[in-house]
Amino acid sequence: MTVPIGLDLSPEQWQIIYRILAQHLPDRKVCVFGSRVRGTARPFSDLDLAIMGDEALPLSALATLNEAFTESPLPFKVDLLDWADASPRFRDSIRADLLPITDEIPGD
Repeated sequence: MTVPIGLDLSPEQWQIIYRILAQHLPDRKVCVFGSRVRGTARPFSDLDLAIMGDEALPLSALATLNEAFTESPLPFKVDLLDWADASPRFRDSIRADLLPITDEIPGD
């Protein structure tokens, strides 16, 4: 499995992230935004993930996902954004940076 083109991560970091997403969000499209897409990231810059969907994730699912990233060996923080809970203004401000890294639910 290779790092998606345009994403500033090592192959090892990508494998950790992909495994966590596959385990906790197998049916959601996930996009990266921010410095790791714009090419301005530093080694310990956070990773911004947008969890796409029309319905918000249950808080328990978001907490479990956050815990999985916190306990992982990644050397940076992973910030999670639930797209359904984001304001239209914020969505518009990051839309151009969105880089899909997982597929949508079939039929979504």
